[in-house]
Amino acid sequence: SSQQLAHPLPPVIQKAALGYLRQLGGEMQFIKASVFYGGVKPGRDPLEYAEPLAQHFIAGAVLHPHFIDTYFLCQATLPYINDEYVVQANSVLSMGEKALPDNFVLPFFIGFNHFYHLKEPQDAARFLKIASEKPNGPTWLGHLASILAAEGGDIYGGLIWLKAMLAGEEDELMRERYQHSIAMFERAVTVQQAIDSYKKQQGNYPAKLTDLVPDILPALPEFDSPFRLIWNPPTLRLLRETK
Repeated sequence: SSQQLAHPLPPVIQKAALGYLRQLGGEMQFIKASVFYGGVKPGRDPLEYAEPLAQHFIAGAVLHPHFIDTYFLCQATLPYINDEYVVQANSVLSMGEKALPDNFVLPFFIGFNHFYHLKEPQDAARFLKIASEKPNGPTWLGHLASILAAEGGDIYGGLIWLKAMLAGEEDELMRERYQHSIAMFERAVTVQQAIDSYKKQQGNYPAKLTDLVPDILPALPEFDSPFRLIWNPPTLRLLRETK
């Protein structure tokens, strides 16, 4: 028979009833969710159980917000159902981010969900930058954040982040990488400034970047692989492509 996962009692009621045992109650929500999910038969429609599963994660996070396992299981299950549950997963992860402010993994998960599932590179960049600034947060997350910011159209913001990271970096190899990225970003900023000038003069955006030449720019700057510009009026994006 197809197993079912009943909705949990509202976490507000559970907190009042459990008192100091609420941490155990939070762990019980995790155990129920993990045992249930481990028994789901392959091919079953996840929408049949998505809502009670999400409610178990919410209840677990409210009852015992410092219990990290809840957030890992939530990230491993909810975002892959549909966009609605990506948003619910990020809501649960945000509870963990507040309870565990030094943990870089939780904002990384949120940023990943924005980028991979919701196709929102600028929001992804914001959370990856937060993750990079946490204790033990990998510095390369900050670099990735700047790349995603530029992909989302915030080239100026990405350039500022890169320059700040370069100023605090001592590893020579990483400094060279940052400097190369900064050079590409500065070329993109030159194009953005030319677009702004064109808009001010003509009252509209150029249909294509070559319209900027030669009146505003003598030539379009070249970009080293793997960077390339994408112009989709009114947004200029700098993409770093991966093979």
